[in-house]
Amino acid sequence: MSDLLEKGVILCPLNEVEKWAAIERCVRALPQVASKVVSHDDAMTAIRQREAQEQSTMLGNGVAIPHGILPDPAPLVGALGVSRAGVKYDVSGKKATLLFIILGSASVRKDYLGVLAQIARLFRGKDLPGKVLQAKTPEEALSIIRDAEK
Repeated sequence: MSDLLEKGVILCPLNEVEKWAAIERCVRALPQVASKVVSHDDAMTAIRQREAQEQSTMLGNGVAIPHGILPDPAPLVGALGVSRAGVKYDVSGKKATLLFIILGSASVRKDYLGVLAQIARLFRGKDLPGKVLQAKTPEEALSIIRDAEK
């Protein structure tokens, strides 16, 4: 998972507090979107379609994984927003403090599902989300995640 979080895709801090503004900010941070390898509109549409489903992408412990499947061919890409204030994520008032954006196409579906599973596994407890939330820089957040993957 940490391999997806290349330079510039960890927003620490993420200052947006509204769900769609925060997701939009993270999507725009993806170099593949900036270079138009991945269409911004396709990325946002894929995430909106997934968010419209009944099963929430909020894991708990302040961790949310808005994600979506892009048209082929598209690479597997990801971003992370770290919000100490929290992002208003759903109608129940729950806030996400860590927002993992994951996008990929059918051709990378196995890796896509693997990354989603890894995030869910690593971030289910309270320790790791709390440590990442306290990171002061993107580099520190990435270092904490890399240590947890070992």
